[in-house]
Amino acid sequence: MIRAPSLLCTAAAAVLLTWPWPARTADTGPQPAAMSFATLPAGLDPDAQAVRSGRFDAAFVPVPREALRLERGAARWYRLALTADWRAASAPVLVIRNVRFQPVTLYLPGDARGITRAHATARRDPRFSGRALVFELPRTLAAGAPLYLWLPAAAKTAPIRAAIYPVDDYHVRDLRWTRVMTFFEAVQFTMILVGLTLWLALRERLYGFFVGYLAPQFMYLLVSTGDLYLLPGAHWLQPLGIRLLWFVAALGTPFALSFIIEFCDLRLRVPRLARLLAWLRWPWALLTLTALLPAAWHADNSLQPDVGNALFLLCALAAVAAVALAWRRGSTAAGIFLLAWIPQSVFTALRAGQTLLGLPLPGWLEFGLPAALALSSLVLTLGLGLSTLQTRHERDRARAEAQRDALTGLPNRRALTARLAEALTDARQRHRPLSLIFLDLDHFKAINDRHGHLAGDACLRILAERVQSELRPADTLARWGGEEFVVLLPGAALDEAGAIGERIRHRVEADPFMAGGAAIAVTVSLGISGHRAPATDSPEQLIEQADAALYRAKAEGRNRLAVYPAYAASA
Repeated sequence: MIRAPSLLCTAAAAVLLTWPWPARTADTGPQPAAMSFATLPAGLDPDAQAVRSGRFDAAFVPVPREALRLERGAARWYRLALTADWRAASAPVLVIRNVRFQPVTLYLPGDARGITRAHATARRDPRFSGRALVFELPRTLAAGAPLYLWLPAAAKTAPIRAAIYPVDDYHVRDLRWTRVMTFFEAVQFTMILVGLTLWLALRERLYGFFVGYLAPQFMYLLVSTGDLYLLPGAHWLQPLGIRLLWFVAALGTPFALSFIIEFCDLRLRVPRLARLLAWLRWPWALLTLTALLPAAWHADNSLQPDVGNALFLLCALAAVAAVALAWRRGSTAAGIFLLAWIPQSVFTALRAGQTLLGLPLPGWLEFGLPAALALSSLVLTLGLGLSTLQTRHERDRARAEAQRDALTGLPNRRALTARLAEALTDARQRHRPLSLIFLDLDHFKAINDRHGHLAGDACLRILAERVQSELRPADTLARWGGEEFVVLLPGAALDEAGAIGERIRHRVEADPFMAGGAAIAVTVSLGISGHRAPATDSPEQLIEQADAALYRAKAEGRNRLAVYPAYAASA
């Protein structure tokens, strides 16, 4: 089912497909043999035996090659014949294109049984692709020998193409087509595997929607080329005919809408349009189910695609408006999606116009839609990668911010507790000392009362800078809370920790803080604790011991350093 027909699509297709493009000076592809064509009048459908016997030869009316077509609601007979005896080195083959899912029967001279070919079959001749229906003809085919072609009634009128080529030349053209289409299918399949891997690894529904969006597109491509029916177990899909194409087209749209909502962050950027797109998923779910109903339910097979086309047009307009608006409001993902979706939408619209207008299918359009689908899947996969990377960066930044003190930029209590646990484990395993300094800004409440809280905050920042300047590269300074700070000194015994503590005390006392336009004399009190093997103190115990030493320093008059007695004794 080609979707998104509209007046704009039809007009664009009419212009592009009927424009008098300059002919190429040389055509390197195989040229069809000269043929004559004739048809029985519309509504005349005699049995095959009567046609083969020649009883209706006089009723056949000559027509140009361009007049061959599937007729809506009526079967047609065509008579084809070479205008000259076949002289090529390889056998001739009759190639019928654009018949889609209609079975075609060919009656050769002297053959009463007829040969039927169909697109949706697992019994396709493996020597040819599903691009066209191919009938092998006898090497001795003479000029004027009639080839009778019977086309069944179709749901819509559509042109077909019939030509006779040397089989060797046609194999060359067919192989080129197969290589190109295989490449596009491989790109689609690879992107699906990437999305599936991400979904299985991360379990995020965005990647599930991505796979649900691409997989039906990939199936649509396989059904269109006929390759799906060659897969093991796919023969049971043959009776569905064109309804299988409707099914995969309808199935992919709800996933596409869900992917657009999640990927472009529409609920945040454009909540009303996001709700509209979410609601539009339900009619598509109904169309998906009705596509699988028996063929008799579909009457002339026109209701399903017509409703789907109209609904798709509504979804496309709403999605474009939502994504474009989200992009204008700062969504990078929305811009990526537009970049991926525009080529796909353009070629879908052109293909829809070509089908609705009954125009010939040019090669650039035949390959354009699969190429656009492959490009879209590739760009969206790259966009998913960028989105994942951005999400990871945001998560890492949030995690880092959660472990930082907003005022001083130092690690907070949570971060210090984790680092202390790691450092203590390392000290025990390597039999190394570890020391801890708990320091407190003296008379901090008086500073706030006298100079204001902004000056107090400035003092805390200055204190953090000065303490940090006296530490070693491996040391950690953290804000414990309020005016209290903790210094973690891995590998430092009591004597070295005491020396660092005294440097900090002198550095703070020697130079008044400039805060709020005033010079503020500041001092600190410090308490030291630590670990020496084979002690088994926990991180919490070390903190409590250093805190106890700090209170001792304050009790002894402040602006001094005190050591926890047990640590001093062990040293």
